[in-house]
Amino acid sequence: MDFLSQFIIAPSGQHLKLLEFLAVLIYAIHLPYIAMVIGSTALAMWLTFSDHELPTPHFARLADDLLRTFLGNGLTMFVLGVLPLLALPFVYGQWFDEVLLAPLGYIVMPIPGIFLGLACLRMYRASYSGRKTAFNRHMGMGLLGLALLLGSYFVLISSVTRLQDPEKWYRLKNLVILLLNWNVIYKFLYFVHAAFAITGVGILFFMFRWSNRSTVDDPEYAAFVRKFGAGMALAFCFALPVFNLLYVFTSPDVVFDGTVYLLAVANVFLCMVIAYMMLATLRARHPRFLVSSFVLVLLVFITSSTFDVRAMANANREHAVLLETQAEKEKMEREANIEAAMAAASGANLGEETFNKVCMQCHRFNEKLVGPPLAQVLPNYTLETLKAFLANPNKSMAGYPPMPNPGLTQAQIAAVAEYELSHYKAASGGAAADTTQTQTEVTK
Repeated sequence: MDFLSQFIIAPSGQHLKLLEFLAVLIYAIHLPYIAMVIGSTALAMWLTFSDHELPTPHFARLADDLLRTFLGNGLTMFVLGVLPLLALPFVYGQWFDEVLLAPLGYIVMPIPGIFLGLACLRMYRASYSGRKTAFNRHMGMGLLGLALLLGSYFVLISSVTRLQDPEKWYRLKNLVILLLNWNVIYKFLYFVHAAFAITGVGILFFMFRWSNRSTVDDPEYAAFVRKFGAGMALAFCFALPVFNLLYVFTSPDVVFDGTVYLLAVANVFLCMVIAYMMLATLRARHPRFLVSSFVLVLLVFITSSTFDVRAMANANREHAVLLETQAEKEKMEREANIEAAMAAASGANLGEETFNKVCMQCHRFNEKLVGPPLAQVLPNYTLETLKAFLANPNKSMAGYPPMPNPGLTQAQIAAVAEYELSHYKAASGGAAADTTQTQTEVTK
């Protein structure tokens, strides 16, 4: 990901927290949609194949409804399926700024395959009406798109998962080593099962609540869709906690804290609640819990994504400290450059300009104002002690209020201290103190 370096500024501590939020937001937008795309495509292909072997009106109708519902809108596919992926490399590129990591490079690799897979599924959707005359071509396009998506997301999930184990990054010398890991395999199986679970819940939500197409006009078909969607969601929601726990148990110890444990428990709890809702839908004559079950399955994806992002952040605390240190150093360098430019632009007048704008509000050289006359206190200071006092005025003089911090930059402090001492020396014909004395109230 070297090509991203020219667009990336080293993140600060607050920036890293923002990156965590952005990563979770990207996953919360992208993964539920792409999971429904994968699940609906696989189901539509199975239904189409079954209808081709043994014509069944309900199978053909449901396959058509699935494709129209989940693959029918090109704008939705672009906004939810493409745009989030374009932002993902920049998020991780900033998180691991200027660090050569094998898993980070693999994050970019599957993106072209995902784009090509989505394009194939669009063509698969368009060829559905002609499937009877070009069945092999229609099914081949769907199979190609599905294979591209599953393979690409296997690589993407592997890359993100491997970022949680920095001690083993040095081993990831090729793609095979990246993929052959039980923790990665369990996470990918969790994603596949989650795809079918959200597709089952989505069938009920979109066909009975969201869509303008009414399935209740045909009670027999409505009952078939209800049992099909609820049964599939029930089965896969029961399986999800198994793969989630296997994934958690094989994760490195360094990723865990109280928040990560809580997210893992919440994920399992949500799956069980959804399974109960689907069981109630199967027993009822009409679909139940349509909105609440869909919201909960979205929360399953959010808790899972938050677990992964939080785990990665915990595993890379040392790197985060290095990034914060580097960001602070670069910030100080930028401020120093700005101050140097200001000093160069003002020349020798920076001290006088600062004194006139800031210090003269409370001080004069030979007059008592809010603060004491400068001619009275400057003899007690050398250049270094005066600069230290201006940076942190922590003394007060009897008869005068405490001096507030003027909020000057280092360049302004140095310039105004030199200006005051040189002005005092020229006006008095003497010199400021040559040794550090006990500080009393000072300038400004």
